[in-house]
Amino acid sequence: SEALDIVSTIDKTISFETSTRDRYPARLRALPLPASKSDESPTTLKISEPNPANDNAASHITLQSLGTSEKDHVLADILSAVIEEPFFDDLRTKQQLGYIVSSGVRAVDQSRTLSVIVQSNVAPAEKLTASMVAFLDSVEEKLLKPLTAVDIELFVKGLVDSRLEPDKQLATEVTRNWSEIASGRFQYDRLKAEVAALLAIKKQDILDFWAKIYKEERRMLISEVIPRKGPSSKEPALSGGYESGKPDTILGINDIKKLRINGERSLSA
Repeated sequence: SEALDIVSTIDKTISFETSTRDRYPARLRALPLPASKSDESPTTLKISEPNPANDNAASHITLQSLGTSEKDHVLADILSAVIEEPFFDDLRTKQQLGYIVSSGVRAVDQSRTLSVIVQSNVAPAEKLTASMVAFLDSVEEKLLKPLTAVDIELFVKGLVDSRLEPDKQLATEVTRNWSEIASGRFQYDRLKAEVAALLAIKKQDILDFWAKIYKEERRMLISEVIPRKGPSSKEPALSGGYESGKPDTILGINDIKKLRINGERSLSA
């Protein structure tokens, strides 16, 4: 009652008006990354560390899924859950490549990106990238094919529980619902829809999804930050001659604008 009174007071004071669709701001849209086949070199962005005193190298690999269904979205979450601990154990604990080793999923509009990142002051960016790619190359055989029904149930249960957990603060609920408004999706039952999709996932779905985003329709971007001091330092080229958007090109810092333009063109095509 008190909350409704506050909303009513604000509404009367500010005098909100219903907006028409032609006055809506443009929606944030995810630009598609350049596609490459599994036997091609993906697009790689090499930039120099802006702080000359920082001797850390870093590599960030992004795999983009343009699927818009709840099934696509939860499959990205399942893959992230499957990869997270083995990725850290391999590159941080065993190889000791860097003190920052992490992975996760990010949502941009209706797309999802699966990312892995390593930061190190003991190995150059090229070695970090090579080790990360080698790990990703092994995901299907070492992590996905050995999955049992019980393994999948445990991953699904963890993701379902996180979605069904009651909001502990009003701000959490408001933020979630406002994001639906701001994005123009208006899917306020998204969590319930994703739970239903999670409960229907089978092992073959996971294998097919990985094959799609890593082999068949791979949209991968490798971003390397190269320090200007230390044993792994060097000065990356400002431009790799990036024009057509071919996936086998090396990008410099001056090529980012062209990469964005090519992505915008593919959206309007």
